[in-house]
Amino acid sequence: MCVTRESQYLLTGSEDTSVIVWDLHTLAVKTKILEHIAPVLCVAAIVNRSLVISGGEDSAVIVTSIVDGALVTKLDHHRGPVTSVKVIQDGDILVTGSQDGTVCTWSVDNFVLLSTISAGVPIHIMAVTEDNVFLITLQGENELHLRTFITGTYLHPLKRHKAKVKCFCVAHDSSRAAVACTDQRIYIYSLHSGQLLRTLSAAHDIAALAVADQDHFLLAAGGNRVTIYSFDTEDHLTNFRPTKQLKRRQTKSTTNISMLQAEQSELIPISCLEVSRDGQLAASGCARGLVRVWQLSTHRLQATLNGHIGHITCVTFSPNNLLVLSGSEDRTVVVWQLADNSSSLTYKGHTAALQTLLMMSDGRRAMSGDRSRNVHVWLVDSGIVLHSASCPSSSIDVTLNMKYAVLSEGDNSVRIWALTEGDSGDEKRSVSHAERITCFALTADSQHVVTGSMDMSLKVWKLDGGKLSQVLVGHSDIVTCVAVSITNKTQVVSGSWDCNLIVWDINTGTDLHLLSGHLGKVTCVKVTGDGSIAVSGAEDKTLIIWETKRGLALTSLALHVPLLGFRITSDCARIVVHLLDRGCLPIICLHNTPATYVKIPTYAAPTKDVDELRPLAPKRPMRRLLKKEVSLDTYTWQKKYAHLTSAAMMAQVDERLKRRFSVSASMEEISKIQEAKNKDLGSQVSLGPEQAALAQSQHFDQLEALWNKISPPRRRSNKSLSKQSSLIERVDSSDEDHTPVEEQEHMVE
Repeated sequence: MCVTRESQYLLTGSEDTSVIVWDLHTLAVKTKILEHIAPVLCVAAIVNRSLVISGGEDSAVIVTSIVDGALVTKLDHHRGPVTSVKVIQDGDILVTGSQDGTVCTWSVDNFVLLSTISAGVPIHIMAVTEDNVFLITLQGENELHLRTFITGTYLHPLKRHKAKVKCFCVAHDSSRAAVACTDQRIYIYSLHSGQLLRTLSAAHDIAALAVADQDHFLLAAGGNRVTIYSFDTEDHLTNFRPTKQLKRRQTKSTTNISMLQAEQSELIPISCLEVSRDGQLAASGCARGLVRVWQLSTHRLQATLNGHIGHITCVTFSPNNLLVLSGSEDRTVVVWQLADNSSSLTYKGHTAALQTLLMMSDGRRAMSGDRSRNVHVWLVDSGIVLHSASCPSSSIDVTLNMKYAVLSEGDNSVRIWALTEGDSGDEKRSVSHAERITCFALTADSQHVVTGSMDMSLKVWKLDGGKLSQVLVGHSDIVTCVAVSITNKTQVVSGSWDCNLIVWDINTGTDLHLLSGHLGKVTCVKVTGDGSIAVSGAEDKTLIIWETKRGLALTSLALHVPLLGFRITSDCARIVVHLLDRGCLPIICLHNTPATYVKIPTYAAPTKDVDELRPLAPKRPMRRLLKKEVSLDTYTWQKKYAHLTSAAMMAQVDERLKRRFSVSASMEEISKIQEAKNKDLGSQVSLGPEQAALAQSQHFDQLEALWNKISPPRRRSNKSLSKQSSLIERVDSSDEDHTPVEEQEHMVE
């Protein structure tokens, strides 16, 4: 028996081999179908296609028209009685289970077999969760087993019950299952852990189970009675309040209620999103000019940044995750500091709406492009423009070493822009396909760019020179997306309109694995840092997580809403999804991810590159203009303690001082004059120790006076500099570079 979702028709199958379609509005028979040759065991309907699907003991799946009962097709694939038929994906996919131990998936468009899951034992009842993640099968009398629906991978059994299973159903939250047994008990299981959550007792035998909308109630029918149980989770029970009680408590919780209403009123579609490098934060922009920053670990809103007057078109994080940059249709880029949620700079260099924005690996430079095909490279702290060019700007990316930027406009070519001085500054190269280029990705070693095109091929180009190094051919339709990992430099994953993904070896050009599982065109793909996990999104509104080493699908998630894109953390522990025309931001947690966290490498710029980023400033005075101070007794000290000084140094000092005193009276001449006088005095009088010390002191005083008399110090033209001592003379540090003629002229002056 089956009731259509709109409660318009009731379908019943019988042992008399017939299927009857009842009109619930008139309670009359609408159509009677007589195509089976054995008792009918299961029925289902696709109202939007006006189809009735039934399975029976004749091992056949028969598809007929709900209007007149005409035969559409007959599927004779199974080799045993067909016990279950289910329709999922809004009527696009048909799932059948049989006692031959297989579960088959069919396309409703042409009824082509898509996949087969082998259980090995007869299947009596089958159910698929609403998110199309889990497949539950009843094998034997009381054995319930849980598998992944996409791949059929066995997970765990549900085996806390001992009695024979009569029926079971799955909650709308896709996380719980209710199992009714012959012991008049209902067992509630957690599908994720396989643990028994609670047990409900019934006063009658149970023949059927059903869950009400929003999972508030569980209905159990048997005999002439229907029992209703509360089926809320503990969270629902805690937060649930009757309407009257809510009105009584409204005065105490007005602030919280108004805050929730304010948040709901601002649920306008998200226009852009980005995830930080460390995987801790996510930023999203909307048409109201607001930028919101979210914590991915707690799923809470960290900050709301309001500073634009136009639609937010792009956001990005700095490598250290301390800054958020947002671009808008108001032609500005705002630099936000997450420490205090304030704006530190507003860049106003563009003349049209922003459409692309990114931060370079050094955390100092940003690259932004507008709709007028203007691309600017500027300093985040000051807004000074370092480079600007008129080139494609709809999609841009920069290598980790910041030497090259790759720009695309959606035509059949991409530009490679050399950003460093060593590569001739503003040099640009162009690489092209035969048809329009749809995607590109830069390798982590900053050596290659991989481009995908409408010509169904991918090409690998060298950034240094723009030469073609590899061609990847294997897709049968337009290539739409491509992704590379950080550590696995030889791996490339691409998606296409042929509903498949391919894992490539970039060195040999061979396809390692063909990943088939999507039912619609693949639109986006991301790869973890270690390259072990790939996540893909398609027009079938699903996300599939793949293991790239073996080419297997690990799990899938049905979003039921078209997706524009998504971002993942380095280990794929969090997946942030961008939905079409939705103001909510789904954050998906992937528990027990097989990928390992890989930190995105940070680039340490050479000193030359760092100096190029500094703004122009007055040059420092040269050291040649500084003066040395030479004391009066330097030469005398060197002569007296020559045994402590190296011969090379003494020769250098002798040469320097002799040149210095070549014109004026030298120190030796002055000493000889005074020594002659002292010799005359010493020959007449013999002095004691104290008198000798006094005489020596007087000798230096006389020597100083004689020096000032014979060779007076020069006066400086700069009057602001005062003479420190009559015993000090300033000598240029470049004295040794002057010629003797220059020294003489200098001294004469």
